[in-house]
Amino acid sequence: MFYWTMNRIRLLIIEEHVAVRNALCVRLQSSSNLEVIAAHESIADWKAQQRLSPAGASADVVLLGLKSHRQRPLNAIIKEVKEFKQSGTAVIVLASFADDIERELILEAGAQRYLLKDINSIQLIAEIETLAAAQPN
Repeated sequence: MFYWTMNRIRLLIIEEHVAVRNALCVRLQSSSNLEVIAAHESIADWKAQQRLSPAGASADVVLLGLKSHRQRPLNAIIKEVKEFKQSGTAVIVLASFADDIERELILEAGAQRYLLKDINSIQLIAEIETLAAAQPN
């Protein structure tokens, strides 16, 4: 009998709202295909943790949450998306509400998906799995 095993998809969550961040962790850890390697309030926090523990696991996919009050400028978000793309990490942006201009600019910067935060767990897991399967190894 042949047993096929799939490496778990290493997931990084960047989300400013603690309740949303915690809910994403719980929702996504329910999938046996996903491993949440870290969840941080900001990319600066993630980078600081990486400096302290550079041997830590790298992410296959990052969920980058956008705050609804637009406290971070769009150009900073675009820069972050480009940095993740250059490092080989797939990016899914989670927005509180749809903004067509923001969506277009973020996708042009290299994000593979622009989704609303109210996406259900099954759909979000499917998006992550599809995206990870399409990534070159």
